[in-house]
Amino acid sequence: MNPKLMISSAEKIGNNQDLLAQILLRLPAKSLIKFKCVSKQWLSLISNPQFCLSHTRHQGDEGFLHPTALLLKVQYIVSPEFDVVPLKHFSQVPFFDYISTSGLNILQSCNGLFVCEALDDDLNVSGYFICNPTTKQFKKLSFLQNPIKDCEFYVSLAFDPLQSPHYKIIVVREVLENSFIFELDIYASESDSWKIATTIFETKEEACMAFEDAVFCNGKLHWNSYGNQSLYLDVEKECLQMMPMPTKLRGNHRLEIYRYFGESGGRLYLAVTYHAFIDLDLYVHQMASDYSHWFLKHRLNVGDAMKVFPELNLGCHPFKSGFSGVSFVGSERKEEAKVVIWTDGKIICYDFNDGAWKMMHDPGPGLKIGTPFEDFNHLHEQRFIPYKYFESVYVF
Repeated sequence: MNPKLMISSAEKIGNNQDLLAQILLRLPAKSLIKFKCVSKQWLSLISNPQFCLSHTRHQGDEGFLHPTALLLKVQYIVSPEFDVVPLKHFSQVPFFDYISTSGLNILQSCNGLFVCEALDDDLNVSGYFICNPTTKQFKKLSFLQNPIKDCEFYVSLAFDPLQSPHYKIIVVREVLENSFIFELDIYASESDSWKIATTIFETKEEACMAFEDAVFCNGKLHWNSYGNQSLYLDVEKECLQMMPMPTKLRGNHRLEIYRYFGESGGRLYLAVTYHAFIDLDLYVHQMASDYSHWFLKHRLNVGDAMKVFPELNLGCHPFKSGFSGVSFVGSERKEEAKVVIWTDGKIICYDFNDGAWKMMHDPGPGLKIGTPFEDFNHLHEQRFIPYKYFESVYVF
C-alpha cells in the first residue's frame, strides 16, 4: 500500500473520534493501557469511564463475561504472588505488590474486581480493599461498623458490569461472640453510602455456614455451607433467602474432606472430595435453575486423566490425591462448563460437552506449577485456591 495513503488513512481515523472508539473497543485491555501513551486524545478516550465500561461490556458473550486466566494461590501461604493459568491468551498479571502492605489475602474475585484483606506483620487483618489488577487501581474500604473483637466478620463483593457500572460490598457481621446472630451491612458505590443492619438473622451451629466462601451469580450472592441448607442474598432487592445444599449419596459414609464452590454461565456448581487413603473421585453437583435442589452432574475419577496424560502421577502420596484448585469455566461450545483442575503440577480440564479430559496448561518438560515451601514435604501436600482473573479497564 502507498505509504502516503496509509498515513492519510491513519489521520482520518485519528480525527474521527467515533471510528477510533469502535476500533479501540475491539482491542485487548492490556493493549489499551499501552496505547494511552500514543497521544493526549487517545489517553482521554481510553481513560473515559464510559468508554471503559463499553469496552468491558464488549467482552461479554451471551450475557456473561469469560475469565482471561486463573490465579492460583497456595492455601495458608500469605504472599502477593500466585501462579497464572491462561484461559484465553497469555496475560502478564501484575502481582499485588503495588499495594503497600506486609501481607495480602485474596477474599473473592468478581467479574474483573478483587476484594482483598491486608495483613500486618503479625498476620492480623489491618484493612480491606477492592482493586482491578489490570489497571492497578485500588481503593481502601471504610466501614461504619468495624469488626468487634473476637466476632466473625466477612466481606464480599457483588459486581456485574454487563448489568450495572456500580458494585456493592456486603458485610456479614457477628453481633456477639459465638452468638451465631449476624447483621448485614451493604455499601453501594452508586450512592457512596452504607446501609447498616439491613437484615438481622441467626444461624444454627450445625449449619456450618462458610461466609468466607461467597459466589456471585445471576444477581445473587451465595454462601457455601457444610450443612443441609445455606443462604443467598438477592443483591438488588437486598433480600435474604434459603437454599438447599447437596446431601451425601446413599451408602456413602466417608468423611467429606474438600469442596469447591463456583459458577459458570449463570449456573452454580459444587464439587466434593471424600477422605480416603487414595481417592481420586470428584463429585460435581449443579444447582437446579429454580433453586429447589442440587443434582449430581458427574462423578469424575481424576485418575482416568492418567490414561490420557501418563506423565501425571496421582494418588502416589497417602491421603493426598494430587489434585486441587478446582474451578468452573465456560467451554467453547457454551452448552456445558469445563471443570479445571490442578493435577500434579499441570492444569487439565474435563469438558462436559464431549466427556473428555484435556490439557489446558503445561508449563513444559520437567516443569510443574507449584512453589516449594518449607511447610510442605511433597508437592501434593499443597492445596491451591483458584481465582478468576478478567482483563478489564473498568474504573471505579
